[in-house]
Amino acid sequence: MANKEEQIAQRFVFEINSPSLGLLAIAGCICGVSLIIIGFKLGPITKQAKLWNGCVDTTSNFLSKLPSFASNDMQDIKAMAINLCNGSTPQNPGEEINN
Repeated sequence: MANKEEQIAQRFVFEINSPSLGLLAIAGCICGVSLIIIGFKLGPITKQAKLWNGCVDTTSNFLSKLPSFASNDMQDIKAMAINLCNGSTPQNPGEEINN
């Protein structure tokens, strides 16, 4: 039984006989680890983007159903939704903001 296990183990032995192959193996491992780290770092960004897109879609749908916005272009409504989702407050046209 042990002999069979040794034969199976010998199939998976990887010997690096050349220094250039060793450098390639190390570089491949570093690239793989780097890609994994980048993937973990992008997770929260994609989650925030999904939430933000949901806010824009929901707000656009809500604004398009309001009678006062019915005559507006869909691009205008989308721009207003983006502003609202970014935290702005709606104002009347021509109204100045006093800081």
